[in-house]
Amino acid sequence: FIGRLKYRRWILTVESGYKIRAMFMTTPLRQEVLNILQEDWATYVQRFRCLSPEAQSTFPAEQGYARFADLLSHIIAWWEVGYHAVERYLTDPEFQPRQYDVDAFNAEAVAKAGGLDEDNVIESFEEMRSFLIEFVKALPDTAFENEKVVKQFNMEFVGHLSDHNIPESE
Repeated sequence: FIGRLKYRRWILTVESGYKIRAMFMTTPLRQEVLNILQEDWATYVQRFRCLSPEAQSTFPAEQGYARFADLLSHIIAWWEVGYHAVERYLTDPEFQPRQYDVDAFNAEAVAKAGGLDEDNVIESFEEMRSFLIEFVKALPDTAFENEKVVKQFNMEFVGHLSDHNIPESE
């Protein structure tokens, strides 16, 4: 990158030792955002399914959810919020995102998916992930110079992955 664009890549190692790419307060490369969606999040369900049956039953509870589908519903809901925020940041520089009661928001996301089985929620998760990949690909280069957009991507993709990291299977 010549001149005005700065970018740093950091490797975070979370407790399980699973490494993720992370971006902090700098302009990320479009490819870094895509890598997180196409690699790290793409294997999320598979990594969960590789856990032992006991770990599969305890992991959602450790995350504060009754079912893995509930955790995925929560992630999908926040991704939708993030997507809409990025759209607004790009069209309205004065946009201030809504402040959420996080617990109420998460409960609502889980309630909306309460009647769906895990496979249906996984399908929705994959559809949203695919949609976000295309969304990121279509963004103008200037989007990656917008600090609010960068923070939103960090929060939704990097932060959420770190918050809900699936331990390595034994």
